[in-house]
Amino acid sequence: MNQSHQTGRSVAEGVIPVVASSDQNYAMHLTVMFTSLLRNCSDPERVQLFCIDGGIPEQTRERMNEEIVHAGGRGIEFINVDKKRFEHLPTLKHITSSAYYRIAIPELFDESVKKVVYLDCDIIVRGDILELAATDLTGFGVAAVENISGHTYKKLGIPQSEYFNSGVLLLNLDYWRENGISDQVLRFKQENPHRISTNDQCALNGILHESWKHLPLKWNHQTGLYRQSDQTDAFSPEEVKSANLNPKVIHYIGWDKPWRKVRFHPLADEYDRYADQLLGPSPRPKPGVADYIRAYGSVSHLKKWWRCRKNRRWYRSNGFDLYGG
Repeated sequence: MNQSHQTGRSVAEGVIPVVASSDQNYAMHLTVMFTSLLRNCSDPERVQLFCIDGGIPEQTRERMNEEIVHAGGRGIEFINVDKKRFEHLPTLKHITSSAYYRIAIPELFDESVKKVVYLDCDIIVRGDILELAATDLTGFGVAAVENISGHTYKKLGIPQSEYFNSGVLLLNLDYWRENGISDQVLRFKQENPHRISTNDQCALNGILHESWKHLPLKWNHQTGLYRQSDQTDAFSPEEVKSANLNPKVIHYIGWDKPWRKVRFHPLADEYDRYADQLLGPSPRPKPGVADYIRAYGSVSHLKKWWRCRKNRRWYRSNGFDLYGG
């Protein structure tokens, strides 16, 4: 089992490190995400996968590695970080303290590693990750996509167009090291609790809002993009439609995760597309009649179901290859 404790990791020349963090709860969903990444990568040999381990049992780590090799990857290197450094920080109901571990990423690699791709676990990668990794980061600390919904940016006193979503990040490690970004982010989190509404996304924006490069919307297709109310003036209707019909990364933000028994996201089946390719059983439990009765037992859920059907019809009418029809 490839599990590492020391810092200063290197990767072969031309290889891109891709990092995610997870505990036992999200471990197999991370595996589905990595599987989608490898299946859509033009050269999987140029990708090295890392998981910052928030407490994944050895048996689960072994299965994860088997699945990744089956998908064409090199396996996963599991990394331990000093969890005590993050234990005192607050968490959200659907986000555990493992979400903070990405702040330590620059400390995990030696100075020969210049870029790292970071991905949340609630993601499906449909594009070539090497295309994202080729983004020029000269003068920027990070490349990301604008956060399209919510009002968390207001507490930070920055425009919505300057507030990024932290689920898909391309990190400039030299910039982070030279400017001590990791320590700055943790300090901002501790000193500004009244200005922070998310785990570390607000703190990252508080430090990096003037030094991030805007990525095209398709690299972080966020939940709600297909709802007009969640669109911003930063993107033209053409950009929004292009991202909806050709998302390079689908990010299932919020409570409506694609592994729930009953989902309302019109592209939830994209998760099933890759979960069904695993050697073992899908991490998503099969819903029963009782699950549907509970899910549709309220007017609000019936409205969500109707909107989901309407949005799926729109995708189908525009030629999107919906998994499962």
